Amino acid sequence: MIDYRCSGCRQRYATYLPEHADERCYLCAAKATWESLPPETQRAIDAAITRGAIPGLLAMREADPPILLPQAMDVLQFRSNAGAE
Repeated sequence: MIDYRCSGCRQRYATYLPEHADERCYLCAAKATWESLPPETQRAIDAAITRGAIPGLLAMREADPPILLPQAMDVLQFRSNAGAE
């Protein structure tokens, strides 16, 4: 196991693969994805998330560019932590 800290939030993580040791954690990667979306796409996804996880995931798939699984699950978790639901 290789211990490392996320370059974004500095949270401690562990990995078995050395090539993953310099990557951001999944929530920091989800935050970067979210912040790269246009505001109207963010609003549409947030509105869909209030109807449930499946509508939220479908809205992410329809975004341009689409956010696909498993990254969409990370974005869903990020928005849930931010209080979108």
